[in-house]
Amino acid sequence: MRDIEDIGSIIGSVVDRMGINSKLHTSSVFNHWQEIVGKEIAERSRPRKLVSKTLHISVVSSTWANELSLMSDDLISRINAFAGEEVVKKVRFRADL
Repeated sequence: MRDIEDIGSIIGSVVDRMGINSKLHTSSVFNHWQEIVGKEIAERSRPRKLVSKTLHISVVSSTWANELSLMSDDLISRINAFAGEEVVKKVRFRADL
């Protein structure tokens, strides 16, 4: 008789074999933006795309772009801590939200 495996371990092994673990971590940044940056920042910004470890973020105004630019190192640390790996090295802000 076969031992029964739980679905979580089966999915985990499939994710590992397919090499999509990093992509799942990356997508979690987009799906959990408010949890990562907090309500105030999330209300005024949205992550748009991640290209070559540069996260492009839309913000409501150039003032917010400047403010968040000053917080870049902290935001990068929060994002990578949430993802559990280095998914972002740089952030770029654009006032187009």
